[in-house]
Amino acid sequence: MALCAFSFPAIINRAAAPDPQTPHLHGGTDLLFQPLHKLNQVPVRKRPGVAYASLSEGAEYHSQRPPTPLLDTINYPIHMKNLSVKELKQLADELRSDVIFNISKTGGHLGSSLGVVELTVALHYVFNAPKDKILWDVGHQSYPHKILTGRRDKMHTMRQTNGLAGFTKRSESEYDCFGTGHSSTTISAGLGMAVGRDLKGEGNHVVAIIGDGAMTAGQAYEAMNNAGYLDSDTIVILNDNKQVSLPTANLDGPIPPVGALSSALSRLQSNRPLRELREVAKVSRKV
Repeated sequence: MALCAFSFPAIINRAAAPDPQTPHLHGGTDLLFQPLHKLNQVPVRKRPGVAYASLSEGAEYHSQRPPTPLLDTINYPIHMKNLSVKELKQLADELRSDVIFNISKTGGHLGSSLGVVELTVALHYVFNAPKDKILWDVGHQSYPHKILTGRRDKMHTMRQTNGLAGFTKRSESEYDCFGTGHSSTTISAGLGMAVGRDLKGEGNHVVAIIGDGAMTAGQAYEAMNNAGYLDSDTIVILNDNKQVSLPTANLDGPIPPVGALSSALSRLQSNRPLRELREVAKVSRKV
């Protein structure tokens, strides 16, 4: 079993003064996004020194569908395989704009989806879904995943009657290998898939993406313990957005995370070997 820790927060920028005309997303939270005209009516009281993300500052909002020339050519992950690193970055930017545009019309989970745009692009570039199993925990991070897996033309039906689900749903697509409407279940589900794969003699990958909030539940630790014992090849990606305690936000802004897990993840992110590894990765990517 491989455990990787990454930090994929929502687009964050520092702000000192409130702007009542700008809808704000509290950095690293899972706020349920309402249509844009409703957000404009909600004043947000900012606190000095706290990080906030703004749709107009972090990613451009369009009243009409934004131009996405590269994303328009991507119907399924197979269409991404020959893209360059520069094109992948462009794809991530266009994907982010498309997520914002769609959710502004239907409502939905914005923060959690914006926080995994680059991660989603990377996963579908490296792995070969649906043969490789990609599990999202919790499933409301899956909006970018849905766009890249043949459901972009149905995003306007998100969370509507007979429309797309706000979470991964097995009956909706072969790319949704596990339904995750509740948290902390993907490691155990992924382990079951990995054991079944080994019994059948197959060689596909199983990748479980779990948020640091979902990581606080006992079922996740039970699954990690079992995975270490069974030693089946499973990849677990910890998506650390530094919000491991609930509630993660209120109208005054983000709530600082507390607890031993938060401290442990902070130390992991800041330790010297990991920082050196990141620098090496940056250099090798430019070569």
